[in-house]
Amino acid sequence: MEKLKREIQELSESNARLGALIDYLVNEKKLMASKANHIFMLDMQDYVAALNGLAPSNAQISVTPQEIKQINYLLTQQYELMKIIQRDYTRLAVAETEEKQAANEKKLRIIKRLLVINQLLLQDNILFQSLLEAKKISGTIRIGEKKNWLQRLLRR
Repeated sequence: MEKLKREIQELSESNARLGALIDYLVNEKKLMASKANHIFMLDMQDYVAALNGLAPSNAQISVTPQEIKQINYLLTQQYELMKIIQRDYTRLAVAETEEKQAANEKKLRIIKRLLVINQLLLQDNILFQSLLEAKKISGTIRIGEKKNWLQRLLRR
């Protein structure tokens, strides 16, 4: 049981780190200009919220721009932790009372759904990371042609 608590704590810390990273990326206007990136970020926020129901965390983590590449690492780490937690809940279900077995089965169903979502997000992350490489978020991105001050004045 102690091992299970430690694994859930590790999962909650990983989720807090992923949540902070997603919050940082959502505030990047250049990144959120792309509809595909916007949808990916919304999916990631939903995943973090759902995982927070399984492994709640109160940790406040700050993120630096260099950590953007960690999405893949964090999702993979969470997948492995959820598989271990799933195995531990399955083992506990054998020795528990009927009421606790029902609660464990509910948690197992939640974990199973989160594992599927995790794998889908890992696949989407490949495209997201390639878009990041193409756009170079840290640099300035100009969309369209540059207009001089007279063109901007007459356009309004």
